Amino acid sequence: MSDTEGIDQYGVLLYYKYAHIPNLDDLLSFYHSNCSQLSLLGRVRLSSRGVNVTVGGKLSCLESHIEALKAKDCVFEGTDFKLATCDEPLNDRVAEECGFTSLSIRIVEELVTLSSHPLLKSPEISNAGRHLSASEFHSSLQNADQKSQGNGLVLLDARNLYETRIGKFHAPNVETLDPQVRQYSDLSSWIDDNSEQLKGKHVLMYCTGGIRCEMASAYIKSKGAGFENVFQLFGGIQRYLEQFPDGGFFKGKNFVFDHRISVGSSDSNVLGTCLICRRSFDDYSSRCRCTYCRMLVLVCHNCQNEAALYVCELCQKQGKAIQSMQLIGTGELKTPLEGAELQNSSSNATLLPQMPKGDGKMSGPLESLESYACTGFGRTLPVLREEHHH
Repeated sequence: MSDTEGIDQYGVLLYYKYAHIPNLDDLLSFYHSNCSQLSLLGRVRLSSRGVNVTVGGKLSCLESHIEALKAKDCVFEGTDFKLATCDEPLNDRVAEECGFTSLSIRIVEELVTLSSHPLLKSPEISNAGRHLSASEFHSSLQNADQKSQGNGLVLLDARNLYETRIGKFHAPNVETLDPQVRQYSDLSSWIDDNSEQLKGKHVLMYCTGGIRCEMASAYIKSKGAGFENVFQLFGGIQRYLEQFPDGGFFKGKNFVFDHRISVGSSDSNVLGTCLICRRSFDDYSSRCRCTYCRMLVLVCHNCQNEAALYVCELCQKQGKAIQSMQLIGTGELKTPLEGAELQNSSSNATLLPQMPKGDGKMSGPLESLESYACTGFGRTLPVLREEHHH
């Protein structure tokens, strides 16, 4: 690669930092000026407790941004800047939905929302689980693999269900807990309801890049006696795959919240399956979503239908059906009875006719919006909180 090619190469930069920010307005001005000057696009979230950033641009500009941060404030010392080269966004729809067609800089109360309802006591980030490097995390799983029952070790995935469906850690003899939450703000409730599965165990947590484990591990430890041994993968799955390019104990692909959609290892194993036909599939580029909760769903190219909406596995388990015309396996249309429930195991119950367009058209960046509501069939769909994680 020539020097010119290297300078013009596109990249994505992800980083977060929990620290006291004494002058938030000053930092806000810096980000507006610096990112605009360097033509960076993406999402910047600032709070009095730190920063959470995902931006894309020319590689040389991203490197300049890092250097400017280090020179500006010592608060960024020790920050894990995850810089990766990649192709520029080619799909405008995906880029827009992931927030990579503009620069969004906002001051927020929380860098990530741990709970959708007020907690009796918010966890202290200083009490977060101990960081384990990729090598230490790998060794812990490797050593547990050599023992009959993992020596009281449990793996806890802090990500959303649609992320775990295309990739996750798996180590023989180690119990893996997948909360199967729609969004991160549901995780604290799962921890409350399943604390007995964590009590007295050595809990190894992981997420995409680390930020979700910070608050979640602190929340687990705040429960007191029996919850002291909580550890988290420093740098998340991204750093682990850099250390173990063959995937190591991670199987499948790592879902990311930018236009790349997912990042894999040299292992070509496909974990995901199509919602309709159940064949192997792990590509979210079509951005198919559940008509009820707006969660991403996997629908293979053969099963995708512009005139259809889909019902995710969680909504199916809750027995949700839509009060409108339903497409059945024969290709005929029928109107379900009032209060009809979906058959959980039936694939044709996950394929529904499309919501009318026009004023009710669904568009815009779902992951980059603080809230999103869509009306159709005389009802309002649930509001999603912002999903900006790594």
